[in-house]
Amino acid sequence: MKNIITLLIIAFAFSSTAQESIPEYTTIDKLYKVSPGMTEDEITSILGIPPYDVYHDVANNCKVLVWHYRHKHHAIPSQQQNTKASLGGGKTTYINAEKVYMTFSENDKKLINYFTDQGKKRSISLINAGRELQEVCNNQGNINIKGNTNDKTIIRSLNHHRYGAFFKLGLDQNPDGGSDILIGGQYRYIFKPYTNQKSLSAEAKLLFNLIGKETDPREYLNDNGDSVSVDLWADHLIISIPMYVSYNYKSWSIGAGFHLNIGNEGVSEDVDVSQQGEKAGYDYGFAVPVLKLAYNLYDKVNIEYNYDLSGNSQGSLGVGYYWNF
Repeated sequence: MKNIITLLIIAFAFSSTAQESIPEYTTIDKLYKVSPGMTEDEITSILGIPPYDVYHDVANNCKVLVWHYRHKHHAIPSQQQNTKASLGGGKTTYINAEKVYMTFSENDKKLINYFTDQGKKRSISLINAGRELQEVCNNQGNINIKGNTNDKTIIRSLNHHRYGAFFKLGLDQNPDGGSDILIGGQYRYIFKPYTNQKSLSAEAKLLFNLIGKETDPREYLNDNGDSVSVDLWADHLIISIPMYVSYNYKSWSIGAGFHLNIGNEGVSEDVDVSQQGEKAGYDYGFAVPVLKLAYNLYDKVNIEYNYDLSGNSQGSLGVGYYWNF
């Protein structure tokens, strides 16, 4: 029995001192001090550990040194989460092991460039973002963001595209003496949107008239001389495709363009009878020139007034909402 107890104690001692082999790690705050042009020795001194691995690129006369690094965190009691105490203090921990790859010239042994695992995964999006920021840097004179310049303002100012929904009410009477009610989608492309105070944009909408199909009962004689009752479609707008080019100053927008419209001519659903509509311009396809005055609220809600230059009853007032900004 004594021997068994002794063996258990020895086994426990070995298990308690068992170790796991892991690489040495550096940290983000040390990587932040690294810059191109430094030598291998300088970087090794800054990171505090030697490289973990090395790759030679004979064709390009360079080599890549690899270091492991972790992100610094701090552990706090769960009851302190979302409190001021969670901003600092606690136990320092290092998590999320990743690699950094540094390319050195074989000629002068100096750093050419470096990137991380996350950089490889997000390279395309980072390159695109870098090009956008470079364009901003090259046009500093045109950038004039006023007011509360938070992150959302900056991100919005770099976004060319807007997508959303739009509702429009006709201000002029349609052939039935009422107002057209249209609903659909809208798209807006802003040229150089980072010039937040002044910009140009191209806009288009696809709208469907909710009261576009109206019927009018009529009596007609057929080939046999018998009287038949048919329902004629009233002369109405069915689909409207407004398109503009606009100049934007701050939240205001003024533009010019045209409404490409599709209407119906008054074709009977029951017999082969057609009747030309009384309202000129509502039959089949037609386009009317318009002026647009709009106000963009927080770059998300757009309120628009359209003035019809042709007199074809296309004056309207509408409101829209952009899902992305």
